[in-house]
Amino acid sequence: MKYDHKTVTEYDLHKFVDGELSDAENRAIAGFLAKDEAHRQMVDEFREINFKLHETFDENQSTPIPARLLFAVSGRRRLSMWSVAASFLWLCLGGVLGYSLQNQFATNDYLRPLPVEAAYAHAVYVPEIRHPVEVNASEQDHLNAWLSKRLDQPISAPDLRKLGYSLIGGRLLPDGHRAAAQFMYEGSDGKRITLYIRQAQNTRETAFLHAQDNELGIVYWVDGGLAYALTAATNKDELTKTATQVYQQANL
Repeated sequence: MKYDHKTVTEYDLHKFVDGELSDAENRAIAGFLAKDEAHRQMVDEFREINFKLHETFDENQSTPIPARLLFAVSGRRRLSMWSVAASFLWLCLGGVLGYSLQNQFATNDYLRPLPVEAAYAHAVYVPEIRHPVEVNASEQDHLNAWLSKRLDQPISAPDLRKLGYSLIGGRLLPDGHRAAAQFMYEGSDGKRITLYIRQAQNTRETAFLHAQDNELGIVYWVDGGLAYALTAATNKDELTKTATQVYQQANL
């Protein structure tokens, strides 16, 4: 196994930093980095970002991302009486969670952690059958222009058809006192995936971060002054693959 500046990818470096490669892959990447200062600096930056994120948020990990409460929206389209009851319970618990978090982060600039906010939005709109989005994919140009204006930055719905996901549409959402956007996609199997975007408080770019609970996963990152969170009932590798597509299209 051999890596060089033409074959190594950012995804490879993220996995190297996160300790997710095999021993052979780690040795190969380490050998490559020993000879490539630019990529070595990139890895050092990834490690520094991860350290600062852990330093900032690890003490709040006892506050769970509400993925466990989202099992009912892991791709099912029919709403049973149980799921209706669970949704009501979820809203009640969400209010308690929101109040608790607000007390922990009492500031006028308070925003809920990105994965929590994305999980809330995913939970609310993924089960919708008739009105999952505010603007349909048939009006994508209008949708992109409208959300770009409200977020005060150019954004557009990524094309994920190569990965098997078709755009349903999107909507404007509140995020604290700011605006946020949500794009929703659906696979041929009916599974839905959402992309949540808001302005970043700290505009420094980050590596992909991941949260997983049972079937639901969230990959989130900061790039170009925007914070992104991709949420779906799938595993980390699949989400990261999709997030890489989003990242690449945002940087064309």
